[in-house]
Amino acid sequence: MKQLRKTLSLLCVLAMALACLSVPAPAEETAFAGGSGTEEDPWQIETVEQLAYLASTVNDGSKSGYMGAYFALTADLDMTGVDWTPIGNMADMENYTTLFLGSFDGQGHTVSNLTYENDQFIVGAGLFGISVGEIKNVNIENAVVHCTEANSMAIGSLVGYSMGSVTGCSVTSADVLGNNCTGGLIGGDVGPVTNCSATNVTVTIIGDNDFSEGLVQCDVAECGGLLIGGGFGGMIANCTAQGTVRAEGNEPVGMGGIGGCLEMMDSITNCTADVTIVSARGGHAIGGLCGYAGTHSNGHVAEESEGVVTSIYPGIIENCAVNVKIDAPEATHVGGLVGTGLYYYGEETAFAVNNCTVNGEITAAAPGALAGRAEGCTFENCTVNVTMNGEALPEIGATDRMYESADQ
Repeated sequence: MKQLRKTLSLLCVLAMALACLSVPAPAEETAFAGGSGTEEDPWQIETVEQLAYLASTVNDGSKSGYMGAYFALTADLDMTGVDWTPIGNMADMENYTTLFLGSFDGQGHTVSNLTYENDQFIVGAGLFGISVGEIKNVNIENAVVHCTEANSMAIGSLVGYSMGSVTGCSVTSADVLGNNCTGGLIGGDVGPVTNCSATNVTVTIIGDNDFSEGLVQCDVAECGGLLIGGGFGGMIANCTAQGTVRAEGNEPVGMGGIGGCLEMMDSITNCTADVTIVSARGGHAIGGLCGYAGTHSNGHVAEESEGVVTSIYPGIIENCAVNVKIDAPEATHVGGLVGTGLYYYGEETAFAVNNCTVNGEITAAAPGALAGRAEGCTFENCTVNVTMNGEALPEIGATDRMYESADQ
């Protein structure tokens, strides 16, 4: 997650600038089924070929990412047998012409049977690769997205890396595999995610870690969640997730039901997760809602380096409900709701939990029913029924090691 944030931190500034712009869309008289690309008359996509045209003209930079343009999906699309290339990439990081910069409205339609498998380096894999725009009302069904190269990042079924907004989207029956920031719907995220869901999803984290020199944030075997792999900044509201998050290697970090990492987010509200998390070889920062969360007391601490500003401290986790089974022998920083905060620029990030419910069973090293570690955090009006080997767990675990960021 650290390397992903560093790699794309300049895009945060771009995203804020684009929010203030309205740029006339280039003419596309025959490429789409209709429309003119305006908000009132969006370009219409009704075939796989038209969607592929959108991908190709974003990825080659010829349309400047369609900044200010609007698209509407007008039919369900079956991607069986399609050799897909995600919409948006990092080929032009000087002028940002190869990112998706427009608005895409699925209008409740479904994109089914998407398969994307890649053994080469990539940042951003899914239906969309990198989006700094708006994606809404898109349903993904029966997706397989596997990226096996060791340094690849931001792997999801709908969008690999979202620096805009994702609203009203869903994924049903998906198999997503990657090394860093791997999520059922979204891989990496810094924007708002609202009213989204993931159902019958399996997320697999690959790679191995070695923390013999200290428990410091890594970029290997990191950040896996059913909805979002790794989120830094933004907010999440009214989302649900159901499925399994598993790790194949040694000591993975950041695994959770809604997200593996939901760090520096002002709020996580009205979310539910029904999740099984499996890590046979240890691990750290594992939770039924998210692996790690919280905000810094200085809301501007990451503004210059990451383009992220928070306004609430501690970060709010409210009205969330989790059913969880965690099988992670010897893992630390494990909680029924949240794994831990992150030691970041001089202090551990903190969260305030209110009106949350957690039920489940945990096998780990000294876990907590609510959190594995919770320095500076508060908990109010919560209901917990979480056991290990049939015995009720304390609300907060006994983990004595900080989980440290490598940014200081």
